Amino acid sequence: MTRENEGAGEGGVIMRDRPAGLAKNEKLVWNALAGAAEPLKAYEILDGLKEHGVRAPMTVYRALDGLEAKGLVHKLDGLNAYVLCNHESPHAVQTFLVCEGCSTVTELEMVAVESYITPAVRAAAFDMNTARLEIKGTCMSCAEAA
Repeated sequence: MTRENEGAGEGGVIMRDRPAGLAKNEKLVWNALAGAAEPLKAYEILDGLKEHGVRAPMTVYRALDGLEAKGLVHKLDGLNAYVLCNHESPHAVQTFLVCEGCSTVTELEMVAVESYITPAVRAAAFDMNTARLEIKGTCMSCAEAA
């Protein structure tokens, strides 16, 4: 997964510092996602956290819900997996490029998309929580390898 944040991490993935004020299990889940090269499903996170004493799926789901409510992670519905947010603050319109070849995910900041969606939703008298656009295709690395 590509993240546009501070500090280069393993494999060229750019990482950001873990936010302050997280609960113990939120920290564990955040660290698991930060160290992953691709989106993780909840049970994959659980498997990685067993050595830290986390055994119950609900523990992971509660932590994911808390992180998502804080705008720190996003659920990719098409993959049923989670990724860290690469923005500094919560945002309602989320846009992702999902490679069907290697499963990498890149979060894009699409201000223009948000500028069209938000007024249309308001005009329909709808209270939007989140709009998520998952664009599936092939990344440059997979296209070059084909």
